[in-house]
Amino acid sequence: VLIVYVAPKYGDTQITVYIAICSLMGSIGVMACKALGISIKLTLLGSNQFKKWETYIFAGTVAVCVVTQMNYLNKALDTYNTAIVSSIYYVFFTVLTIAASVIMYKDWLHQTANQISAELVGFLLIVVGVYFLHATKDAKPGCDEGLAAVLGSVRAMDRAATQLRIVRRGSEYMQVRAE
Repeated sequence: VLIVYVAPKYGDTQITVYIAICSLMGSIGVMACKALGISIKLTLLGSNQFKKWETYIFAGTVAVCVVTQMNYLNKALDTYNTAIVSSIYYVFFTVLTIAASVIMYKDWLHQTANQISAELVGFLLIVVGVYFLHATKDAKPGCDEGLAAVLGSVRAMDRAATQLRIVRRGSEYMQVRAE
């Protein structure tokens, strides 16, 4: 759906389109690589997995995902700023790969709550760091310019949030009204 319908229409104007396709393909490719690695490991241990058709599906999936991922990554890099593409791609790819590994391999089943929360805090730090990179991309070097850029972005979001007020009228549902 993204490749056929969304990318031709919005790919040149929305940075997340190409990056979402690239990240999805990368995440699926990582999962297929892990499955292919397990197949090779089992083959080396004496249980030949190359007699099974699933092994070839994993290898084909890896090849298709790598080619598609590189194609859309190049399109994103040709169209948008490299620093922005790299940072947004990193966050998207990380989120999708973690989600895929949790779903497919149940990676969090054997971890403690402390380990899971440490991973989530680390990921949150990455997201905040990418936000800071994006917010300060046009600022001059130095703490004052960067801080002003970050606070300016936060203030702009705060102004937008205060412009919308939720009001309640009698028995009507809650409505959002711009003031």
